[in-house]
Amino acid sequence: MSVVSCFKIVPDDTLIRPVGGKLETNVQVKISTYDKNAIEEAVRIKEKTGWKAIGITVGNTDRKSVREALSMGLDEVISVSSPYLDVPGTAMAVAEAIKGLSPKIVLTAETTTDSSTSAFPPYLSQVLGYTLVSFARSIAVQGDKVKVERSVGDIEVIEAPLPAVISVTGEINTPRTPSVRQIMESSKKPVKQVEFSQVPLTELVEVKPFVVNRKRVIIEKPMEEAVEQLLSYLKGEGIL
Repeated sequence: MSVVSCFKIVPDDTLIRPVGGKLETNVQVKISTYDKNAIEEAVRIKEKTGWKAIGITVGNTDRKSVREALSMGLDEVISVSSPYLDVPGTAMAVAEAIKGLSPKIVLTAETTTDSSTSAFPPYLSQVLGYTLVSFARSIAVQGDKVKVERSVGDIEVIEAPLPAVISVTGEINTPRTPSVRQIMESSKKPVKQVEFSQVPLTELVEVKPFVVNRKRVIIEKPMEEAVEQLLSYLKGEGIL
């Protein structure tokens, strides 16, 4: 029995800056923020069920980030090296990597901090032929089923058959901070290196910052006159 947690190694979004009209993404990398929630939940499921917790990352295989995932409690990581992959290609790479493992649950984040498409979980469930459960804020394994609270505006409680792909939100848990001992022990855990090649259906050409050109209109009049002029201006701009 096993639970798989997918995680992506991405440019640190706090360090990305616009340079010459483009975004400079050649910065230090990290595990995508909400993917840490997926890793944490996989470890919690492992602690409750005794299952093996396996991590899978596709694309950037930064060694330090992989070791961080292992130090959080994963038993091993499958590190899939590949050139640029779109969402369908990434789903196929993950499906190929876990072939033969037959995990009961595959966890993903609801979205990643680099592309934020939220398209990966449904693609993966389709490729694997697994049940899809999205926006999970709590997960309870109950035999051959899983009980999930979903955050969809209201709180929705559902039961779904296993195996399943479950995408989690940031509210599901607080990722643990590994101890020094866990960090040291992570170097002894296995990391399986895998190559995967797939021609993407789409191509990322460039990334540009979103620019807002402000009107910089300043109204310096008594309050009543200023309000009237503001309303008149907004109506002229088609806002009101």
